[in-house]
Amino acid sequence: MGDEPLREAFRATGYIVRAHPGVGDVKHVLRVGAPHPRLDAALTAHGHTSWAFLTAWNPHARARSARTNARLQRGLLDLLEASGHPPVSAVGVADDRGWFEESLFVPGMSRDEARRMGGLFRQKAVLWGRVDGVAELLWCQEPPLP
Repeated sequence: MGDEPLREAFRATGYIVRAHPGVGDVKHVLRVGAPHPRLDAALTAHGHTSWAFLTAWNPHARARSARTNARLQRGLLDLLEASGHPPVSAVGVADDRGWFEESLFVPGMSRDEARRMGGLFRQKAVLWGRVDGVAELLWCQEPPLP
């Protein structure tokens, strides 16, 4: 996928955090560039000031088999848990419902750590945010030109 279609694909995605006690027991739908006040309130209540939305699915933005994606995602989950970042189940869904990627929402993850984790799993980009900010797309590889 070229740079501009990839950038548009990230923008045309709903980043869904499934209901969990750590996020206020409600589902949240995050969007690139949008604020997330209900999520901010839930994270603040748990002492978090930042977060990351990560996946290990489809490295290099190339479709992989369900089996390969499940194996990669298990590796990401294991690494997050081992590093003291218990994640919340999440999923990225294209607005046209043409694709989805199982994902993990990670309360308390720093920007640098989110970018590093995405790079480790060969992702083009990850979603990251901070309380009172907007959801930001962080490029893990060379960013596409505007």
